Amino acid sequence: MKIKILPLLLVNFIIFLNCLPAYYRGKQIVNPKNNFLKFEIKNFKDRKNYEPERIFYKINNYRFILMWLDPDVHFPYRKGDKMPRAINPMEDYYKYKKDGLTRSKIDQFFHGDRRDYFAYDCEYWMPLLSGRNQYDLSIIDRSDVRVDGAWPEFDLPEDHSVRMKITPAMRTKGSDPLNRITGWYSTDPELTRKGFIIEFTIEKNRPGEEEPVCDLGIEP
Repeated sequence: MKIKILPLLLVNFIIFLNCLPAYYRGKQIVNPKNNFLKFEIKNFKDRKNYEPERIFYKINNYRFILMWLDPDVHFPYRKGDKMPRAINPMEDYYKYKKDGLTRSKIDQFFHGDRRDYFAYDCEYWMPLLSGRNQYDLSIIDRSDVRVDGAWPEFDLPEDHSVRMKITPAMRTKGSDPLNRITGWYSTDPELTRKGFIIEFTIEKNRPGEEEPVCDLGIEP
């Protein structure tokens, strides 16, 4: 009996794609209705945002990954499941921010071309989908061993955006017993971890407002 190798390889390839980390199953947001996530984290330590003498490693920035929970899923997902899709824009989307963090094309080739790291004290806009959608976001400051996340839902009409306020904080694991980013589980109120308080407000875009360029005192 002949084994149909091609269909078998195709099935295995589809399963492989579905098992890839969600970050690589991204989606480029088309934004005709001017919906954005607007965010800025104030530098909460006495440190430089960017040190140009560091050639191979950008320091003193934070990672921010935004996932859209896509309800249109297929096998092996079940009915009612939602698949996380990274919607961070491509690197070139922020090329005019002048935040000193733009990577080379070689670096992008080896590590991906989605922008997932940002400078403190700089306001960024990230396109969102219009209408009602759920998201999964993570904020990570590796140098401070600080991490947190949120799972908000927004219903955005045209020309409305979400303002995200982020404040570094010490979080008790008693008040936040199950955090799937850190994997910690405890109800002991004495145990703490470094995290962020994340708050959202929906606001109407101001006519003619544009995303600001960073003003970090960095030489171009």
